[in-house]
Amino acid sequence: MNYPQIKPTLNLDFSNTKTLDPRITFRRGTPGAYYDGKTYAKAEENLLSYSEDFSQWGYGRIVKTSAQSAPDGSSGAYKIEQESGQTSSGYLLQTYTTSANESYTFSVYAKAGTNRNYVVLRTYLSNSRFTYFDLVNGEAVNIDDHHVATIQDAGNGWYRCNITYTPVSSSNVQFNVYFSDNDSSITVADDGGFIYLWGAQLEQRKSVTSYTKTDGTPVTKYQPQLMFASPDQPRFDHDVLTGKSKGLLIEESRTNLFEYSEGFSSWQYNSNVVVKNNNIVAPSGTVSASQIVETSSNSQHNVAQTISITGQKTFSLFVKKGAGSRNFRITDYNSTDGEVSVTYNLSTGDKISEAGSPNSNIDNYSNGWYRISMTSTTTTSSTYYIQLMDNNNTTYTGDGYSSIYIWGAQLEEGSFATSYIKTSGASATRSADNASITGENFSSWYRQDEGSLYSEVSTSDFRSSYPRFIINDGTASNRIVTSFFGQQGLRIQSDSNDYINVSNAVSSDNGNYHKRAIALKKDSFSFYTDGESILSDYAGEMPISVNTFTFYNNLAADGADYLNGHIKKIAYYPQHLTNEQLQQLTK
Repeated sequence: MNYPQIKPTLNLDFSNTKTLDPRITFRRGTPGAYYDGKTYAKAEENLLSYSEDFSQWGYGRIVKTSAQSAPDGSSGAYKIEQESGQTSSGYLLQTYTTSANESYTFSVYAKAGTNRNYVVLRTYLSNSRFTYFDLVNGEAVNIDDHHVATIQDAGNGWYRCNITYTPVSSSNVQFNVYFSDNDSSITVADDGGFIYLWGAQLEQRKSVTSYTKTDGTPVTKYQPQLMFASPDQPRFDHDVLTGKSKGLLIEESRTNLFEYSEGFSSWQYNSNVVVKNNNIVAPSGTVSASQIVETSSNSQHNVAQTISITGQKTFSLFVKKGAGSRNFRITDYNSTDGEVSVTYNLSTGDKISEAGSPNSNIDNYSNGWYRISMTSTTTTSSTYYIQLMDNNNTTYTGDGYSSIYIWGAQLEEGSFATSYIKTSGASATRSADNASITGENFSSWYRQDEGSLYSEVSTSDFRSSYPRFIINDGTASNRIVTSFFGQQGLRIQSDSNDYINVSNAVSSDNGNYHKRAIALKKDSFSFYTDGESILSDYAGEMPISVNTFTFYNNLAADGADYLNGHIKKIAYYPQHLTNEQLQQLTK
């Protein structure tokens, strides 16, 4: 193989080194989201082996009857009845070996039965700790000083009762469920009273998250964690599923026009759904995703927001299947332009239908999370809907428990989605990634009379000739421009003369990397992409006294043309390489 024998004087191997060469000046005025390929967050967890089958629990003074109606529409709940002749409350028991000074959250769904309006959660290490929950009024009462207690309405008389407890030593802790007819004692009448229970959960964290069923084996899941680089810190991004390095992320500035990207109870419209904020671990690793639960109304079931923006824009959202089997739709609608929408099956990730010819995309973000995006163009302000679907029907009678999880809503002007921008009450802007090499840092490796430049790059930006690198003198009179999609795959201008202006004949596609190399010398210019010749030995002059290399076109009419993608590698050889060498480099 005829590879170059000369070593590159600039060798930016971002994919492997994950560092910036000290000659590069990098700026971004705000934080930026990315995946580092190594940080994982704990997601769903249930440390109990049996969350619904209470026949597997320890118990005393009770009679258990299975196959009762549960909050999820199944018959998985139990009727827990006072044993005849007993005046001390019956109980269920699980024991778990805890770690010292770590918080554990114990939860169970409960519904009042005959003569039993209270459920009692108890922890026992060296002392008994009791917290009472009123299942008629939906209140936590008589809370033990060592517990933090909350109660959530689960519909149809069901409540989810939760306590958080922090043991002071590593030991076996008993987690009990009692019932009572009062709010201060587990002494009860011998009257056959009973209660309904379902869905117990134990998590090692400070707050309850969405319910996770277990059936013989505890569950602890992990998911890749979306990270946020500080201002002026580069983002060495990674594939969310494989952890493989994608290189340096370069994006243009974008604004998320949604004022609340995470708190969906703050959205403008809430139609026939219950919004439960901070219900599940989001892609960011925080308990900040919302659960959207449909009501039993015969209507549409959605949250929505109206935004006054026209033109081309992209709506994106992280979404995950919840209870039930509903499909999911995002919609851009106004009465002038009509509906643009796309519907997906969240169990499979398959597209079900679309309307209005949107440009849509779905990306798998692991552990059931997807990021769905849709680009549309309108002439007036629109309302944006996040919607549960019965197959492909927008209007249907809900069941009161089917749900989806959502997080990270984003609306940006442009033809594609960029990395997530968090908002908390107002729109927010992520600054552009500006990377350049200038002055002596540039002249230390660049040769004015000849040389060769290699790059391995991917882009999501298919707007004509937009994604570019440029070498110039700060003007359009002397420059070398290489773009990665559409027109002007290579452009050479010297002393205001346009010598080379050739389009890239090799198609680019979303997220795939393409290798390209150009050889530069007076009257000998060559250009290869993925092993194919685009231009070979074309005559022209070299640009005069260039002194800057930017990872974007800093002379674009709108300010800059950014890569909007990833750079794995850039290498500069201080020699005009042969066509065979260019071909071998780019195969």
